[in-house]
Amino acid sequence: MTLERFQEETVRAAIRALTAGSGRFLIADEVGLGKTVSAKVIAAELQAIRGAPLNVVYLCPNLDIAAQNMTKLRALAPGWEKPEDRLSLVLQKRTARGGTNFRVYCYTPDTSLPGWKTGQRTGRAAERWLIASLLCDIAPNFWRHLRTLDKLRAKQGKSIWFPAQPDDPPAHLKQPFQVALRMVMELVGKPLDDGLTAWIERRKDDVAELILRARAALALAALRDPTCRPDLLILDEFHRYADLIVAAEKPPQDELGKERRRVHRMLVDTLMGHGENAPALLLLSATPYRLQRVDRGEIPGGRYGQFTQLVRFLYGRAGAAQASQIEAAITAHHAALERRDDPPAALTAVADAKRALEVLLRPVIARTERATAISGELFERPHQPAEIEPRDLVTFRHLARATDKKVKALRSWVQPLWSSVPYPAETLFNYQICKALGRDLPPVTIAAEKESPAHPQLRALVSKDGNAAATLNCDALTLPWLAPTQPWWALGGHWRELSDARRLRGKALLFSRYRGTPAAVSAWISNEVDRRASHHQTKGKFKAQAYLRPDIKTPWPLIALFLPWPTLSGAFEPIRGKDLSIGDVKRQARLDLRYWLKGQGMLIAPSKATPRKPWQLAFQLESLLGNSALISGALRHLGTWIKSNPWRRTLASRQVTSKEVAILADWLLEAPGAIVARTLRRHDPGQLSDPQTLTRVFRFSWRQLRQYLGQRYFAGPILGARRRRGGGYPEALRRAMLDGGFEAVLDEHVAVMTLIGDDPPLKILENSLVGRPGLVQRRTTRGVRRVRVHAAAPYLGADRKAVSNRADRNKADRMEKLRSDTLRKAFNSPFWPHVLTTTSIGQDGLDFHVWCDRIIHWDLPRDPVDFEQREGRIARYASLGVRRALAEAHGGAAKAPWESCFGAIFKSARAATHEGLGLERWWSPAAHKPISVTFSLPFSVSGLRLSRLRDDLVRYRLALGQPEPQLFEAMIRHFGLDQGRARELALNLSPGMQF
Repeated sequence: MTLERFQEETVRAAIRALTAGSGRFLIADEVGLGKTVSAKVIAAELQAIRGAPLNVVYLCPNLDIAAQNMTKLRALAPGWEKPEDRLSLVLQKRTARGGTNFRVYCYTPDTSLPGWKTGQRTGRAAERWLIASLLCDIAPNFWRHLRTLDKLRAKQGKSIWFPAQPDDPPAHLKQPFQVALRMVMELVGKPLDDGLTAWIERRKDDVAELILRARAALALAALRDPTCRPDLLILDEFHRYADLIVAAEKPPQDELGKERRRVHRMLVDTLMGHGENAPALLLLSATPYRLQRVDRGEIPGGRYGQFTQLVRFLYGRAGAAQASQIEAAITAHHAALERRDDPPAALTAVADAKRALEVLLRPVIARTERATAISGELFERPHQPAEIEPRDLVTFRHLARATDKKVKALRSWVQPLWSSVPYPAETLFNYQICKALGRDLPPVTIAAEKESPAHPQLRALVSKDGNAAATLNCDALTLPWLAPTQPWWALGGHWRELSDARRLRGKALLFSRYRGTPAAVSAWISNEVDRRASHHQTKGKFKAQAYLRPDIKTPWPLIALFLPWPTLSGAFEPIRGKDLSIGDVKRQARLDLRYWLKGQGMLIAPSKATPRKPWQLAFQLESLLGNSALISGALRHLGTWIKSNPWRRTLASRQVTSKEVAILADWLLEAPGAIVARTLRRHDPGQLSDPQTLTRVFRFSWRQLRQYLGQRYFAGPILGARRRRGGGYPEALRRAMLDGGFEAVLDEHVAVMTLIGDDPPLKILENSLVGRPGLVQRRTTRGVRRVRVHAAAPYLGADRKAVSNRADRNKADRMEKLRSDTLRKAFNSPFWPHVLTTTSIGQDGLDFHVWCDRIIHWDLPRDPVDFEQREGRIARYASLGVRRALAEAHGGAAKAPWESCFGAIFKSARAATHEGLGLERWWSPAAHKPISVTFSLPFSVSGLRLSRLRDDLVRYRLALGQPEPQLFEAMIRHFGLDQGRARELALNLSPGMQF
């Protein structure tokens, strides 16, 4: 990702602060403006200045944000093997992990600073296994005492903490751990064995607390090690763990609390360092002036008190002399905003205080906002009325009666849950009110209601008569991939039909208040997609068996369809032009293939005999003209099928017929494997010549793409009317490749993901597909069942599970990512799911913008902060709306042979004359704005609340970067300022906009 002007200025300001200033800097750019990208460039420049390897430690609040942003930071050290994600385990291996200039680590404070968060004491099994091996070696008597306690737990039927026979500890870790453990347990200069035994006896054999201390010792040892000690410490979303920078004023009163706080401060002080050992500290947060502790409580002192403490911290000891000046400027700004007397005098005071404060803040803070740089609305805001029908009240009555009968104390929950959760009797789980729900269901159910659901908002969402920008088209949801932003030729089939109806849009991200809503909405939408898919099968009931399953006797036609031909894929490149028909593209491909074959010394004979099958001809030509060893290597993992080797029969002569050329050209144009190969040839030409990489490409094409495209959900758009005319699914799929512009879609996806990330093209493709549909619970008359969710899916955060591997205790807890991270990556691709449903868990710090152009506020946000956070998920760099605007402006950019179409558009946009900060071009174009959809029920307060929220949102966006937004908003309202005047008085800390 190339930096824009405001980012370049931010990097310069940060480097000044980190090298010649206080050593601390805050990037507080608005949501979605690429703070992590700026951090990566800052790290690169610091390493260049330092001239030695740089340890980069990245702390972020949760695993989802870590998985998303670490791809950017790890690009600094491509050869760096991913280390453990806990400080306590990072020193377990001391072997070289690659990387010469950078070592990049990523942790979450909750797990890597043990004892900070109450309730998390015993950690992972891998940590306990490591602790056991070390204690057994350095404190054998104490270890025997622990084993006795563990045996007592086993007799009580409880799981044991430690292995019976620990492995030998890592030799390099014994001394650092012992030193750190003595410091943590206050046993420096004292006998370790006796001291530990006395400690645990004093704690009444609290082994969990002992494990907590040992984990802290492991973390402390890592922070003191030169290979792990941070040179650059990046705190992302730091406002969520302000305890790291602002110590609690009141110490705990109990002995255990005091001891835990001492250990935690020891870890934090070692992490932050002192004097020459202090790392360069880079803070990232879009909402930095509301500091929260780990328990979600705010730092005392109000917004201005927190602001003052933050600025003092950023200045550090170097700014101690300026402390009174900083406080005076902040107090003067606060007092000016509170004035309500003579308007000219009051507004002049605000302007003077603002300028004085900006001078003091710019050395340590940079903040760029669209609201202070771009005038006008950033979103289209269609509003959908949601009318209540009698059948909606059937589900309400059923829930109300069941609640009144069994859990009367929860009757007040009936209305809010019914208004938000569709079909609550079937889909509501994990709430206290669920105790009232048995197997008895109302007559109105998901299975009984077709097309028009029994819920007002869901019905408004899928209405055929509503605003196309605000509704979901269930027919469009059946498409296996979205249409390209700029098609290479006129689309066909379902893609053309939906495009003509102006109903073909991008993906949708739905936010709700209650956790039950995402699963309920996803269940109904996926059920509707199933129902529509069933119409294209021979029997009425939907079956999930896949198409594209290889025939054991004749597997080669299907294998060839998904094989990435390393030589033939370069025979021709499809022509592109918006006025071209698919027939035009085929005719040109036949001419190009004919010309290429002649250039390879092949003879084109008249068509006389029956032409060979295209897959047979492809194998023979590839063997004759290319490297047959590449094909053999790629096919090796198929197993026993390879033994027949019918494809190895080479051509008897270098001759093909005209008809064979035409058939082969059409086949190569349409074959998914050849399309994947051409895409990689454009973006990374060397991929196909490497045997190992070619095997990976075929594995993706065969195992991921084939299985995805072969799902029977896609029978409608793939088969269409062709089932009645005859012909199998593979033939229909080939035609769909051209109808849906599949090659243009892959080109666009790889181009944009390369632009915004750091994964190589093949990795981008591998991350773009969900392996299989998800499952959610649904209550039926036969009990709780699990049902498929696919076209729409719920996103519920970064959950993970540990898989114990007792055979290798050094890897006892290999972490397997569950669906959350995979789902986020798939949503950021043109493939399923087309709708992602979530709660506030999806609001903070995550990218969902690559193929999404709509935010759906199922339940209204609580306040403008939530509004901003939700919309910030898709109003981001190079989003779908941005690409539409760029394609419109630069779609005619000249393309060299085998150059990416969208790569050329991006290159042309970069070369165009730049004005301003780059925000309108790459974040918020004047046209093709993203869409923000809201609903209102009749006779409800939602309409009034929405009107107020929208007014508050305009003021909030101007006040967002202010230390006290409410006070700034109150001033705007009191003096009746327009947006232009309010923008002039807003605190502006963008390095690129100094007034």
